[in-house]
Amino acid sequence: MSALSGSLSYQRFFVETKLPRDFVSKSHDAILKHALKPLSPNEPDAERSGWCVMGEPMDIELDRSRIFLDGFLNLGLRTDKWAIPSALFKTRLREVEAQEKARRERDRLGRREKAEIKELVTRELRKKLLPSIRAVDLSWSLEENVVRFFTHSKKTTDTMIDLFQKTFGFELVPESPFTLGRRLGFSDAQLEAWEDIEPTSLFVEARSTEGAQAAQKKGAR
Repeated sequence: MSALSGSLSYQRFFVETKLPRDFVSKSHDAILKHALKPLSPNEPDAERSGWCVMGEPMDIELDRSRIFLDGFLNLGLRTDKWAIPSALFKTRLREVEAQEKARRERDRLGRREKAEIKELVTRELRKKLLPSIRAVDLSWSLEENVVRFFTHSKKTTDTMIDLFQKTFGFELVPESPFTLGRRLGFSDAQLEAWEDIEPTSLFVEARSTEGAQAAQKKGAR
């Protein structure tokens, strides 16, 4: 999901810790440490996430000038994942198992042998394919201490929050009426009042009204 093109849809998070004076230099080193490391066919990991340049998923060099701009820290969260088509994997697995049975002159293979063949086939097919790549933009206003993350996917958001804390050492607080009110300087009494407010769905009420009207019409017939 991009912050540079298309419709703007994002979540907001707050960083409630004051940034140190040497934040830029120290955070750049931490960002480089957690930059995306491309998957290798021979590794056991099937999925991996890390930072990339905003708007450029293939660029993981992360020069400082491309991250820090006019009071903002801009990054992309890139996730690589091996996605071997199920039909292809099963077909190749059967072929290799049949070859191994013939080689060993046996009708069956043991559990350990099957596991080894499965791992072998996985590495073989990964070498012939490319992992899928997905990137989501993140923009952190360092003056406001507000982070905007351009997706509403829960899984991707959880990945970002975990990587953000590992990289910068700060906890992200999701925006809500309560946290926003606290940042705007609401009094304790005003904040406590939120606890007594019950959400109301106008959509549900509207549908209920329509249903009642339809029932009245039906009864009048």
